[in-house]
Amino acid sequence: MEYQEAFNDIRPYHDHEVNEAVNRLVKHPYFKMVTNRIFPDLSYEGLVDELSSISSIKEFQSVMMYPTAKRVLNNSAEEVSFSGFDRLTADKSYLFISNHRDIVLDSAILNVLLYEHEMDTTEVAIGNNLLVNNWIEDLVKLNKNFIVNRNIPPREMYSYSQTLSAYIRYTITQKNTSVWIAQREGRTKDGNDQTQQGLLKMIGLSGEKDFYDNYAPMRITPMAISYEYDPCDVLKARELHQKLSGQKVDKTPEDDLQSMIAGITGVKGRVHLALGKILDEKLQDIKQIKNKNDQMQALADLIDERIHKNYKLWPTNFVAYDMLHGEKFTDKYSQGEKNDFLDYLHRQVDSVKGNFEQLKEPLLTMYANPVVNKMKIEEAEL
Repeated sequence: MEYQEAFNDIRPYHDHEVNEAVNRLVKHPYFKMVTNRIFPDLSYEGLVDELSSISSIKEFQSVMMYPTAKRVLNNSAEEVSFSGFDRLTADKSYLFISNHRDIVLDSAILNVLLYEHEMDTTEVAIGNNLLVNNWIEDLVKLNKNFIVNRNIPPREMYSYSQTLSAYIRYTITQKNTSVWIAQREGRTKDGNDQTQQGLLKMIGLSGEKDFYDNYAPMRITPMAISYEYDPCDVLKARELHQKLSGQKVDKTPEDDLQSMIAGITGVKGRVHLALGKILDEKLQDIKQIKNKNDQMQALADLIDERIHKNYKLWPTNFVAYDMLHGEKFTDKYSQGEKNDFLDYLHRQVDSVKGNFEQLKEPLLTMYANPVVNKMKIEEAEL
């Protein structure tokens, strides 16, 4: 019990806490506003009645979160495809380490697909910077999110990292529940998906001294999510341009909320979610590396390789690459697809009253970099 109590500031709600939290949720004015927008054809009173009687996280996800996510995807994505789910078995848990494009949907799409494959959904790591009010905190804790505190003082960071690591390991190995976590803190702004060594070191803090015995039980599963159109692209490009121009970027909770809304409601085109091969056989090879930093970098490189290899490239990616680096992939898109993409980029920039010439290069770069990374993998395999 004491071990579990150490996680009280991190964990999602337990089943016995669900009913009280749901009742707080449905009484808040935000709930009616959100449900009217997402479910205009449903009876608000009927939905409240149905939710008020539930008593478990599984029921909440079935009644509220799965239908909500499906409605969002039906309204904003042309199609959602997937691969690699045949690598999973329903009686095992996994640590999904994923590239990170969208605050909400990267993990939500994984959970939708797990639900449809009749597998248990994951717990999801979410930064406390996104908990902009108590209503959102109730919502995410009801939806199996655990909290990663971004504001820990340096002198307390190691102790906090130990607790977070222990919670992730406890969830996977003792609760037999899978975990989704981004490969780095924050979303990738330039499309160059790279796993942070620090994340992998944190995960290993709670494990065995032996490298293989530490990481193998986590069943690390690299995940690549690929959006034909990144609904937050122009917001990321604007932030990247400000940084490159030497401007100070002070993000507020309202900025994070704007990004969450843009990601949920914005146009995505086609979306593909791919699960790479579970890390196991290569861990014995990495174990032989003597230098610990080199060992961690080899682990990060292996995850990146499987993410880049499984990333689904769309015409938007090839158009952006050719516009930046010269025509190489003209067989991958039509002139019409190129024109559609450029029209889309102009609309995105206009939506934030931006300067297209200033934002053009960071926009194209974030779409082109997945092509660059996949080319590196393919060249290395020759």
